[in-house]
Amino acid sequence: MQREGERFPLFSGAMVVSAGITQFDQPKRVNAELAAGVKTVMLLSGRLRIRIGDAGEREICGPAVLMIRSLRGGQRDQVFAADVPVRYVIVQLDEKLLGSEIAAAFDRSPLQASGGSAPGAVLLSSSAGNDLQAVAAQIMNCPIRGVERELYLGGKAMQLVALALSSCISDADDHDGHQFSSKDVDRIRQARDLLVGAMRNPPSLDSLAQQTGLNVRKLNLGFRRIYRSTAYGFLQEYRLEQAYKLISSGEMSVSEAAYHVGYGAAHFATVFRKRFGVSPSSLR
Repeated sequence: MQREGERFPLFSGAMVVSAGITQFDQPKRVNAELAAGVKTVMLLSGRLRIRIGDAGEREICGPAVLMIRSLRGGQRDQVFAADVPVRYVIVQLDEKLLGSEIAAAFDRSPLQASGGSAPGAVLLSSSAGNDLQAVAAQIMNCPIRGVERELYLGGKAMQLVALALSSCISDADDHDGHQFSSKDVDRIRQARDLLVGAMRNPPSLDSLAQQTGLNVRKLNLGFRRIYRSTAYGFLQEYRLEQAYKLISSGEMSVSEAAYHVGYGAAHFATVFRKRFGVSPSSLR
């Protein structure tokens, strides 16, 4: 296991900010009791499967954000993929820092009524846009030292939570009323396999939809529902994960890995650094 991260208790422990990168040699299951309050996890890269209590399991593919509001003790079950670097920022807020309107935003989420959460807990998630990724990067690369650091990190952490909640509520609203049958889910997973199998020269969305018997809108909604990412957002993350494994293991050079997953060498270095925070050549 490779782990590199920092943890910052702020405001007398009412807020805890953690950031870093972790990677496991084998699939890793983590089962833990939920703390009361709100936990916001910004997944800049990587994948995980998560289940809260007896609710259904979700697969999260970075860049994505997930939020858990727990009113009382419950269980969080997570499974991390093997050899996939997970770059993250986590903000844990104590219940006393939550205003009544923030609590109400969770309570009125469509997921409450649809069974998407467990008793006593609410799990929201969405893909993460550039605004969320930018704030997470500012937290990870905090430019301030000394006593002012707590104010900077605290302010950025609250900004991250606000943007995450807005994104998750909006995403839940978009999904409300869109039902997916088991046949639809099988077709979306088939689309995922087609993308992975042709990652160097992937089909267009129109072609992918036609091959799986879905329309483009339902295909995109399905990817967002199952993988918390767009179809091509998922593909980009998968390509970069594969390249990371090939380079870090020494199996391929940077240029060979870039070609293998379907990137030009110059563009590959830029996208790789943005996703993992390091240049591909530094893994050699």
